[in-house]
Amino acid sequence: MNIPTPRRGRTSRAALTTVGLAAVLALATGCGGSTTAGTGGSPSGTRAASTGQSAGAVLPVTDNPIANTSTTQSLTIDSVLVENNEDPSGKAVDDHLEIAVTNTGTTELSGFEVYYTITDPKTSDTESYYSQLPADFVIAGGDNRVIHFDNTGAAGHFPVNQYSLYYTDPNALDLTVEVSAADSAPQTATVAKDAGGAEEAD
Repeated sequence: MNIPTPRRGRTSRAALTTVGLAAVLALATGCGGSTTAGTGGSPSGTRAASTGQSAGAVLPVTDNPIANTSTTQSLTIDSVLVENNEDPSGKAVDDHLEIAVTNTGTTELSGFEVYYTITDPKTSDTESYYSQLPADFVIAGGDNRVIHFDNTGAAGHFPVNQYSLYYTDPNALDLTVEVSAADSAPQTATVAKDAGGAEEAD
């Protein structure tokens, strides 16, 4: 498989808007991204893939294992970023899936799971990934955290498949993200990444 050469570009975070339970999240490759968030539920008509969370290969799965039926609205997805990421100091870092979440309740949230689907609308190729975050990934009431999917190994950063559509497909992509925490309703969001393949930090 030929892996396209990464390129540089610019992206933007778009405001999140509420969507229904069947919300589908779009991820595209390249410059400029937009996001849409809302209450969760699994996207339909997609093929899933599971992320080997702790170690080993991150491989596709065929079903969404999130089975959270809570209706308590304590978890929100604030934004989803897929390109031109920055570290806390504002320095550019390699493109990756980055999900900012907030606990709007008063009770600590734990038991986090993330499921996301990448689709190429041009070819109809689809991959999905699932990750059960470690038990120490918790968010206190009123606090927020950022979930990163890359292979840096840093705190709050989780493994990815470096051969996934996100990194190898030069076409525009759609990505649907679902985040779940125990005792809180799952939330979904969408982001678009333009054509061109993953970018590198300047």
